[in-house]
Amino acid sequence: MNTALSAFSGQQEDVLKMVSVASFNYPQRQEKMLEIKDILYQAISEYQEKRILSDIAQGESTDAINAIFSHCVSHLDKIDGSRQSVLGSLAEGLTHYLLTLAMIPSQRKTSFQSVDIDVAIPDARTLSTSPEEVVIMYFPKTDELQTINENLDRLRKIQPKSDNIWLVADRPIPVDAKVYTLDREQFSFARIINDLVSFTAGKKQSKLKIFRI
Repeated sequence: MNTALSAFSGQQEDVLKMVSVASFNYPQRQEKMLEIKDILYQAISEYQEKRILSDIAQGESTDAINAIFSHCVSHLDKIDGSRQSVLGSLAEGLTHYLLTLAMIPSQRKTSFQSVDIDVAIPDARTLSTSPEEVVIMYFPKTDELQTINENLDRLRKIQPKSDNIWLVADRPIPVDAKVYTLDREQFSFARIINDLVSFTAGKKQSKLKIFRI
């Protein structure tokens, strides 16, 4: 198994933690996450890691994300769950892999001041001193706008800069955050790594440097 795929495999606990343990059907949801992981593995293997890294380095990560995501979506029909839950879990898993591959400093499935965070770049601790240097990624597993807004309200308590809260949703939604959509007609999620590279490029903090591209 190659380096990044091995690292991604080592993050299986992170992938499974995407699902709330409070759910009464947690075992079924855990099985769903394993199915999504397997589909993602296959798509990554077919596209090839070296090609993905080359795309990222050349500012063309949109090509890799489009191809991998499209491949996965075509195999998701058999997986139970809402569209937002399934696509959100896939997007989060792919993001974890790409962050690992490009060696982009990040902290996943963490919390800061009792607020849960899906992904913090470069880390949650920096929020206390330089929130403008931190991107928080939020992958909601529900399509209920009220719940999404409630979670955004919590995130804004620790990250007051709304443009630094990146929300990934199955469709465009009217919220005070930067929204990346998974809709086929408006697949802005494809830009998320390019945007992250641009965000980190002008930052002074050494821990925001991307070490592999």
